[in-house]
Amino acid sequence: MKIVILPGLDGTGTLLSDCEALLARDHGVLILRYPSELCRYDDLQAWIEDRLPEEDFVIVAESFSGPLAVMIAAEQPIGLKGIVFVATFARAPRRLPSFLTRAVSFLPLKSRGMIWLAQPFLLGRWSDPTHTEAFRQAMHLVPGSTIAKRLREVLKVDVTQNLGRLEIPFIYLLATKDRLVPARMALDFKHRPDAIVPLEGPHFLLQANATRSAQAILSFIRILT
Repeated sequence: MKIVILPGLDGTGTLLSDCEALLARDHGVLILRYPSELCRYDDLQAWIEDRLPEEDFVIVAESFSGPLAVMIAAEQPIGLKGIVFVATFARAPRRLPSFLTRAVSFLPLKSRGMIWLAQPFLLGRWSDPTHTEAFRQAMHLVPGSTIAKRLREVLKVDVTQNLGRLEIPFIYLLATKDRLVPARMALDFKHRPDAIVPLEGPHFLLQANATRSAQAILSFIRILT
């Protein structure tokens, strides 16, 4: 079974190396690294669908990419056997006035100050110099305008109807200390029995708790095979 990982907002996949290594012990792993010029969910969906494997596969969708996994599953691609949603959402996790969504473009999103301020929300007590530096490097691989446009996509997304019609198996890895995506976002995924799998960790769950996350993903895949 191939594991296709859809990364978070930066789209680089560079923060996923620990989890990737754990999963790769048992399965082939493909991290799809998004082109920096692609920001809209519709455009990213088309790009991803062109790169899905021909063999059976499971999608692991982190944060920003949760809606993408729902959109792709709605097209019923051949070979898709299940989805692991990680600290994500099916609709905008926060509601902001339209003028504030536009203001995102003017924020210094890649500055050291903003990266430092983001740590409590992304990593909480799991924050350390190694994680901070890795996050800083990932952010500098992507233009600030791309980050801003992707954030605006998050603030207007709603794929709850497609999620409600999802027929393939899925689980939702709920980061119990997530300060970025509210826990209530997991309720949209709760219509499937035993779908919610709580794991201790911050929003960056695959980074801060790579071992338990990988174990949950592998356990899910064993049920499918």
